[in-house]
Amino acid sequence: MKIGLQTWGSEGDIRPFTALAAGLVGAGHEVTIAVTDNIGRDYSAVANKYGFKLIAVPNPEMHDPAEVEAVWREIISAGNPIQQARMVMEYGFDPAMEAMYVAARELCSANDAVIGHFFVYPLRVAAEKAGVPMATLNVVHNCLPSAYMRPPGLPDLGKWFYPLGWALVRKMINRIFLPRVNALRKREGLPPDRDVMAQTWASERLNLIAVSPHICVAPKDWDKRHQVCGFLNPPLDTRMEELPAGLDRFLSSGAPPVYITFGSMMPNSLDYLRETAAIWTEAIKKVGCRGVIQLPVDDLSVFHTDERIFKVQRSPYVRVFPRCAAIVHHGGAGTTQASLLAGRPSIVVAHMADQFFWGDELRRLGAGGKTLTRNHLSAGKLARGIEQVLRDSGMAKRAASLGQQLARENGVANAVHLIEAAFATGIPEEG
Repeated sequence: MKIGLQTWGSEGDIRPFTALAAGLVGAGHEVTIAVTDNIGRDYSAVANKYGFKLIAVPNPEMHDPAEVEAVWREIISAGNPIQQARMVMEYGFDPAMEAMYVAARELCSANDAVIGHFFVYPLRVAAEKAGVPMATLNVVHNCLPSAYMRPPGLPDLGKWFYPLGWALVRKMINRIFLPRVNALRKREGLPPDRDVMAQTWASERLNLIAVSPHICVAPKDWDKRHQVCGFLNPPLDTRMEELPAGLDRFLSSGAPPVYITFGSMMPNSLDYLRETAAIWTEAIKKVGCRGVIQLPVDDLSVFHTDERIFKVQRSPYVRVFPRCAAIVHHGGAGTTQASLLAGRPSIVVAHMADQFFWGDELRRLGAGGKTLTRNHLSAGKLARGIEQVLRDSGMAKRAASLGQQLARENGVANAVHLIEAAFATGIPEEG
């Protein structure tokens, strides 16, 4: 079968799709993936290695670092996840929408079926127009209403509040997304969507939730199209990249360090990076621990640290996280997954959107401390968060146990099976 995939966003939104593409190729399918990465990362190496075709669909705006930093600070200072979602669409999605729609039409004309990131509504429009079957993929499980789950972005006032809370969230989400979705649908002669969460973000045929079933137990009021397949991990050999020079020696030369990364939440602005690195290094100093800090620049010498801190541009989390005492991260889906798989507790510093939800989930699971926020973050707040987690031996044990459970899963294989069943016979039966 020829299968087209389309995704948009950060590395945490795209790596599950490249992992799924590799799995589908391994199962004998011909795969093409269209990628819009928000900072223009190149995925051609993994595409060439695993034999799927890659179409890069760049966002045509905001290449100036000063502009990116200004917008980024505006998004962070907004605080409210719904307002942040509106700003992300305005600055990060809308400028690329037409190019993504062109790519979506190409995918639909060249493939037997398509699978899209739940945000990428242009693919759903193109699939409807072309009469091509489609599945959706969610990288987080808080976008599907349920009477048994707390609505995102709202306080947990008890189950009695959930229906009212979901009604409020749906209203706000529809206010942001429906005008965009329906403008394209109207242009293409399709009837309007009425609800983003129930229609736009979830295929009627198959909606995959790429989250471990140890974390997301499907509530009984979800219908059969919603299938929790497990995390979609890249093939093991693509995760076994070499350690940065000197890191292995640092990891072996003392107590396990705290690893600090904000992943894709770091704009390419030296002033912003220096400001963030200063908070990190001062927090490590206050705690008195060792640390590995990740900063996305070629010349790490511009950041001054002492011998307790090792600086990396990036590192293979699968090899490094298990050798650390705890992970400080932004709560992105990909980094959250990596910390869980490593069996290490987290300190989440949420910047926006679903990161607050992932922080709450880690705490619910007993694998994370109190969620901090990037807005108004200080070295003192971060130090107190790190100290709390490092002192909690029970949290370390729970995180390690959860990591062992997740290591036995194969989300890609499960997803491939569900996709083959859905495109062959319709919605798969449970189990």
